[in-house]
Amino acid sequence: MQHRESSEAPAQKPGQPASAALSQSAEQALDQLAHLAALGHSVKQAYVSQLKLTGQIATAEWRLSGRSLTIAAALVVCFGAGLILLWGSILLVLGYLLFQLSSSLLITSAALVLLQFALLLWCWKSLGYVLSQVGFSNTLKQLRLLFFAAKPEDSNAHSTAS
Repeated sequence: MQHRESSEAPAQKPGQPASAALSQSAEQALDQLAHLAALGHSVKQAYVSQLKLTGQIATAEWRLSGRSLTIAAALVVCFGAGLILLWGSILLVLGYLLFQLSSSLLITSAALVLLQFALLLWCWKSLGYVLSQVGFSNTLKQLRLLFFAAKPEDSNAHSTAS
């Protein structure tokens, strides 16, 4: 912000010619323009720096997302293989024991179906958690701040105008 005195032409001294006062005024204007150019260059450097940081965030999130997708794929493979091999064997043993205890095919099959459903539900929730880690939320947040940042006055004006 400029003070009112600096934006006005300098007062002319009684012994000073008009051309000298005009030359001094032009010098002040050039100094102010140089200062504005330096500020503009500083803003540009800060903007470029923030853009580079956003790129680094995007790269980091890309790596994390790739890792999460790899883990999700491994969980899907483990989910299938574990159900077929290990869980199938456990169900056979439990089914045999339940049938020996209850002598009822209906009770045995109902218990095994409930157990199977519980395992599938757990695997589904685990897979959902791992897949929730995939994304670029921080990169998007930085890009919104970088390109679409509203001024504090503007956001207050919009909230009161509605």
